Amino acid sequence: RLGAEPTIELYGFGGLTSWQPVTDPRRRDLIGVSLAGPGAGFVLGLMTLAAVWVAGGSGTGDVAYLVRILLWTNVGWGLLNLLPVLPLDGGHVVAELLPGDRATRQRRAAILSIAVGLVGAVVLVRRDIVFGGLIFGWIAYSNFSTLQSARQQQARWGLENEAQAALGALANGQPEAVDELGALLARLGPHAAGLRSAAIETAAATGNATAARTLLNRAEPHEQLSPSIYALVFAVESDGRDGLGEMIEIFRREPSVPHARQLAVALSCGGRLGELAALVASAVESLEQGAIAEAARAADNLGHPSAAAAVRAVRRG
Repeated sequence: RLGAEPTIELYGFGGLTSWQPVTDPRRRDLIGVSLAGPGAGFVLGLMTLAAVWVAGGSGTGDVAYLVRILLWTNVGWGLLNLLPVLPLDGGHVVAELLPGDRATRQRRAAILSIAVGLVGAVVLVRRDIVFGGLIFGWIAYSNFSTLQSARQQQARWGLENEAQAALGALANGQPEAVDELGALLARLGPHAAGLRSAAIETAAATGNATAARTLLNRAEPHEQLSPSIYALVFAVESDGRDGLGEMIEIFRREPSVPHARQLAVALSCGGRLGELAALVASAVESLEQGAIAEAARAADNLGHPSAAAAVRAVRRG
């Protein structure tokens, strides 16, 4: 009904069924999906009880053992699965019943799961049900870790938004944005590589060689910037005398979308943007999808519409 294909992963204590909806599902649809699993188990449990009733009893030996296993697997685990804790189905139902947007509901459900998990762990351990206490303790810890990860992700998104704003200021010719951008990229740590590359490209496109070099020098080793970024900085620092040859060679070896854009910027540093179409045409058979459009867009942004038009005229064989 929802057009999604579920996947099942098996673990030591059971399994996890997950699915990715193709559209934004309604809350009642998500609740229905969560209740479908326990509901199917209850139906099988009732069928088992009905079979026992028709047979006049559960019998003895292996038959009785099989009946107990069927009832525990379908009814017992179903009831356990309806507890209001994530990642159990009951926790997902509670998450959809809570107020707020989806992220807020998930956060509140995680907090509730931590509380229920801790209480359950204490109660079960005091009753000498150590294994059950460990399971509830794991549930509390798992939700605490999820909550911490969500908070870190939200903080990272905030830093990325601030960095994007500083990047826009740099593109608009505000050199003071470099220090702010550098500080934000340092706080982003291993997530900074993409934004740093974009910032260096922006500085080079605006002819700000000092900013490009400053941003490059502040890069951490773990960011692993592409060699094309180093070539681009050399090109803007030398007005195309250095680095441009390396950039052309990099593009010929790997004519990707980012390299097409960076090639346009490097050529503009040396006043050779008119050569862009010929270089793109020379690699037309191995161009990555979208590289022609990206090179033309970069030429337009660099104020060279004739070069952009020439690039758009390049056709694949």
